[in-house]
Amino acid sequence: MLKNKKTILGIAIVLALVGAFIWIFIISDTETPEDPTQPKGNLVTFEGSTITEEQDGKTAWAVSAEQIKVNPKTKEIYLTNMKGTFYDGNKTLVVTAPRGYMTGDHNKMQLAGGVKGTDGGDTELTTEAISFDNKTKKLTSETPFTFSNNDAVVTGDQLEADVVLNKVMAKGHAKLVKK
Repeated sequence: MLKNKKTILGIAIVLALVGAFIWIFIISDTETPEDPTQPKGNLVTFEGSTITEEQDGKTAWAVSAEQIKVNPKTKEIYLTNMKGTFYDGNKTLVVTAPRGYMTGDHNKMQLAGGVKGTDGGDTELTTEAISFDNKTKKLTSETPFTFSNNDAVVTGDQLEADVVLNKVMAKGHAKLVKK
């Protein structure tokens, strides 16, 4: 009788260990999403540089950073402690972020690590990460955000806006509080 209990206990321990290994190595092997703002590849580093884009003879946007790393093969750009300024007519939006990424063709830009934006007046935006599409001239955020101006405070799960925050659309659990 004692021998059967020891055998059953031994089998139970082995099954528990096998189950733990399966869970650790197979089930819990969920990959974390890749952060495009993290540098990859052999990079060339510039300290204190600025990148600008003009349209119709006027500056459309400018990005400066304490450090800019460029992948010479892909032309991808990684920015550290960056400031981006977006222009639309007489209005501007200045956004700051600890890190950023720009595609080699400058059509997409991503800012991450706690993004803050202001028009220099009463308009402010805060979010964890934001993207800029140079073709559509839209800012989007897939992370919760807070937008405020003289009239109201808007919060939501996702954001879509023009480059100077004249038009802001909140998505998912959106809330508007008038001041």
